[in-house]
Amino acid sequence: MAKESAQNEQKTEDISIIPKGMERAELIRAIQKLQGHTPCFAKSDGKCQHTDCPLRQECLAEEASKSQIPSWKLPTLDLEEYEPDIKAEPGIKDESKGSTRYAWIGGGQCGGRLVKAFYDLGYKKVLATNTTHNDLDLLGIPESQKFLMDIGKKGAGKNMERGEKAVQQHQQGILHHIGQIFGTQIDHIMVCFGAGGGTGSGSVFGLIEVAKKYARYIGLENANKKVGVVMTLPTVGEATSPLVAENAYRVATRLSELASAGEISSLIIVDNDKIKKRYPGMTVKLFWPSINNTFAGLFDIFNQISALSSQYTSFDPVDYYSIMESGGCTIMGLTKVKKFDDKFAISEAVKKNLEKTLLAGGFDLSTAKLAGCIVVGGKKLMNNISGLQDNIDYAFDVLAGITGQATIHRGIYEDARDCLRVYTIIGGLNSPIARLEELRSCMAVGVRF
Repeated sequence: MAKESAQNEQKTEDISIIPKGMERAELIRAIQKLQGHTPCFAKSDGKCQHTDCPLRQECLAEEASKSQIPSWKLPTLDLEEYEPDIKAEPGIKDESKGSTRYAWIGGGQCGGRLVKAFYDLGYKKVLATNTTHNDLDLLGIPESQKFLMDIGKKGAGKNMERGEKAVQQHQQGILHHIGQIFGTQIDHIMVCFGAGGGTGSGSVFGLIEVAKKYARYIGLENANKKVGVVMTLPTVGEATSPLVAENAYRVATRLSELASAGEISSLIIVDNDKIKKRYPGMTVKLFWPSINNTFAGLFDIFNQISALSSQYTSFDPVDYYSIMESGGCTIMGLTKVKKFDDKFAISEAVKKNLEKTLLAGGFDLSTAKLAGCIVVGGKKLMNNISGLQDNIDYAFDVLAGITGQATIHRGIYEDARDCLRVYTIIGGLNSPIARLEELRSCMAVGVRF
């Protein structure tokens, strides 16, 4: 007893030497130390091991209060209470009826004519660019949707370098016009041009980058998949000019590489020489409008069909857009079928689609990633032709075989016309090497002259 009393007296004496004015936490730690305990109060980092300590709850609460940021350290900002009013900008009102909202940029004379063809179909979000006002003046689209990349009176001529510098010089002006015309309510941007000229061929890569920049600006994910290209190839007569052939080969080869790498989606090649050979005798006045209007109409058909429901099998928006986003090259075609009850008639029509198309040939169809095949028949045919469903299914199977077992999206629709038509679209193809080699051979012949 005497020993215990002495220890208590010693502790009381020790406590009396603790300085006054200490913070509570410091005082408690000092007492813990004097009592032979670890001086750990409010130093446990919230992980106290002493479950029997009478100060444990207070200790943990003290630790928690340390992690709170004092209110005086966080000032109130001027814009803190401001809620930005972000509104979707419609741009020019679009009148197309498809599932995908396209916007179009035309480079050079050919590109301008192509976007004009789409404008006439209701795709009102178009911008035509050129280095000379002469071509722009002849386009039947609003003046506010034309942009002159002024680099002097001579324009670009056949000089691709001048066309390239033109778009670099006027990039901000083009972006400004795009914003006013396109707005934010778009899904995909297509750049159109003719390979061989100076303005179109020279500006196309700059226009692609402008389109991607705008796509990112309005929040479209993966800009590489949201920007595609329509390129027309020169006729053999045009390609006898070594400079035209060289321009066409250079730009077509580079674009094919971008498409294969998935940096644009997709590349559509309109072959003017193939069209000229397949449809001879057309007048000068009708030739270019017929080509442009027919291609634009064919492109529009797939977009429109994908927006329609079918009581049979629908080719829906996801099917369509997966093809357009598949990278590589894309081809399209349509054919009427005359022998409805012939098992092979529809499958033969599918094959002819790919031969009769206005687009370039020379593709290896086995490299396709995705394809769509849509059969549209009159109501009477759908009701009365026995075995028609089997014949249609066989045609779908044939297309799968032709394309190397690519994924085939199918559609069967009914309309009021008394005929049967087959529409085919194939995406993700490798570039048409044979056609590019023809351009290079024209370039070489031209040089020898």
